[in-house]
Amino acid sequence: MPTPSGWLVNPEKRLILFFIRDPKSLIRTPKVITQIWPSTEKGIPTTIKNTRTMDLKGAIETWNELLSNSWELVQQQINDNVA
Repeated sequence: MPTPSGWLVNPEKRLILFFIRDPKSLIRTPKVITQIWPSTEKGIPTTIKNTRTMDLKGAIETWNELLSNSWELVQQQINDNVA
């Protein structure tokens, strides 16, 4: 299964959720790190609010649920230096 990866922004553009595969996790049991960031009106993350690690299945479920609830994938991915 592909690992969810990238930035999702909520419909109000106030929160951004970042998904990235945990590089320390095993290949056969991948983990995904998520970070919640408040954002500016332009959808730019400001300061990290929360970090969480979850298994791949939970990350996929969360990713799909957010997309079905009108969250959007940030097409122009935010600079990696932010994460």
